[in-house]
Amino acid sequence: MLLDLDPRSLVVLHLIERTGSMSAAARELGWTHPAISQHVKRLERSAGCVLVERHGRSVRLTSAGAVLARHAAEIAASLTAARDCLPDLARGHAPRLRVAAFPTACATLLVDAISAEPGMQVDVRQAEPPEALAALRDGSVDVAVTFHDEPPQGATILGRDPVLVALPPGHALASEEAVDVQELGPVTVIAGCPVCQERFVRHCARVSFRPVLHHQVTDDYVLMQAMVAAGQGVAVLPGLSLAAHRRSDIVALPLAPALYREIAVWLPMKRAVPPSAQHLVGALTRLASAVLMA
Repeated sequence: MLLDLDPRSLVVLHLIERTGSMSAAARELGWTHPAISQHVKRLERSAGCVLVERHGRSVRLTSAGAVLARHAAEIAASLTAARDCLPDLARGHAPRLRVAAFPTACATLLVDAISAEPGMQVDVRQAEPPEALAALRDGSVDVAVTFHDEPPQGATILGRDPVLVALPPGHALASEEAVDVQELGPVTVIAGCPVCQERFVRHCARVSFRPVLHHQVTDDYVLMQAMVAAGQGVAVLPGLSLAAHRRSDIVALPLAPALYREIAVWLPMKRAVPPSAQHLVGALTRLASAVLMA
């Protein structure tokens, strides 16, 4: 029968897999360890096989347990979404749309899309792509906006965000139409966070160039522009960061060869999608055509 597998016990199994132990699952639920054990035993009786086995001092899921845990993750996501919409429903309001997006998308595309949809109530969470996608999977958000090196499958691609080079107006390269990475030579490059630095170094390696990186590691694009203006070097920045905030005392030029971030928006694949989420994706797609490259 449909309820032979207790949904509560399935969620327990999901939490054991996610947290790595029965004790951690108990802490997350505010339950006792024996209560967790009882749910596992009950689920194993219903399933007719072992789902969780000891591995040293910890536990791990069997193959059957891992299969059930994948289905249980969808149940947990749906329960999370249902719980989060209850306060608004109790007040007679439409549920708030929950969105996770990387910071520069929050400050540009997302706020403009929300403004283009009057009456839409949105809770925004700043999150880098891995965290945003994890939140979408576990049901704590309804929409995720991310960036990738290559266009991902399963998402709506909004467009390409080009990486630009920020220089002081008096720099020798400031009058060029684009800055070839090899022209940077001994110039110190402020390349952002560790992930951004790695992307830039890999990009330069394709043309056998090794940049001189500034020791400052930061994802604060306002700070990076201020450092350029103060003569600390040149910076490589995504175009959206300059759309969010741009100093008047710097020059921004395209990078050659070109380097892009693929901007994508994701909806849940295995649970109901709120109508407001579809409206937001439509607004993001319309706005992106004017801001991002196709």
